[in-house]
Amino acid sequence: MSGVSVRHPGEFRWETRLLAVVTMMLVLFGIAACYAAGSYLPDWFVEARDQVSGAAVGAVAFFALAYLDYNHLRRVAAPLFWATVAGLVVIALMKIVFPGPEAPALVNDFVPWRNGARRWINLPGMQIQVSEIARLTLPIFIAALAASIGTRVRDFRQGFVTLLWPVALVAVLTMVQPNLSMAIILTLTGVAVAFVAGVRLSHLVLMPLAALPVVGWMLIGSAERRDRLMAWWQPSINCPGTEQHCESLIGFGHGGLFGVGFGKGTQKLGHLAYGHSDYILSIVGEEWGLVGVLFLVTCFSLFCWMGFRIARTARDPFGTALAAGLTTAIAVGALMHAAVVTDLMPSTGQTLPFVSTGRVALVIYLAATGIIISIGRRRGRPARARSR
Repeated sequence: MSGVSVRHPGEFRWETRLLAVVTMMLVLFGIAACYAAGSYLPDWFVEARDQVSGAAVGAVAFFALAYLDYNHLRRVAAPLFWATVAGLVVIALMKIVFPGPEAPALVNDFVPWRNGARRWINLPGMQIQVSEIARLTLPIFIAALAASIGTRVRDFRQGFVTLLWPVALVAVLTMVQPNLSMAIILTLTGVAVAFVAGVRLSHLVLMPLAALPVVGWMLIGSAERRDRLMAWWQPSINCPGTEQHCESLIGFGHGGLFGVGFGKGTQKLGHLAYGHSDYILSIVGEEWGLVGVLFLVTCFSLFCWMGFRIARTARDPFGTALAAGLTTAIAVGALMHAAVVTDLMPSTGQTLPFVSTGRVALVIYLAATGIIISIGRRRGRPARARSR
């Protein structure tokens, strides 16, 4: 008899259950936070309504993907990725041809201009930020590529180049919009998948070295981004954007230990822009205090811990790389949001996963979590033999 032991799936069950419970708490907390952030508006119910509808659709995706064998995703990895790239190309072309708000009404209706960028596609009944979808489709595609390469992943051309060109393509298209923070998240996600898949660390070092000049040019090549950088680096009363950093910190200070009470915060009353999305952690800090912030920190820490545990114990390389990539995408987004609202980095417009308003984004996060749970549920079970 073989000396190889197979762990029973029941030994891992608590991890997937804990991950599901933590995700549910984050979603419910996000619905409440979005309701509180928009409660002073005439249409106060809109933010919470959008979150509830996103949670409903996302729950369907969550359960469907949690019970689906994640290996089926390898068959649709390429179509999903290229559909995402097509959407990014459309947005990039519209941004290049119409670099400002002066564009035909049809163009602005389909690819709207907002805050100096074109990042969205308007479809009947919804607005989609395609780069959010790339958080899901990019790691699936790279993990599928890595699984098909096998041990050749250690080779520079067959490993590093093969796995990193999709990352570079998506990152460049995202920067054209421009959306530098999302490009950074997608790059780190892709690098995480490649690293877990077995790409040599000496090869991966080339990625940030090549990206540094591009990031530097993006930071200083736009007056708006220069203002954001200066507002963070050397804040002054005459520097545009300084007030957002100050108001965010005021929100945390006003909240103290236990907060001023649910829905009773004042920073959302015109002081802090995009309190329901870009600065929602500050709203939470004011209304729920340090206790509320620590609750979210604990939830995200547990989420990442479970995600990486599942990645480490997955039954095959595809599951390991995919779980690590999806967990990284959510973790980096949460860290960047927290860093911005606490004035540890310049403003990026990055939302807080599961909590900030955004129906499509919430569906993507729940779908990603469902995939991670699917990977976790199948640990300890022998993989099915592939038909040739």
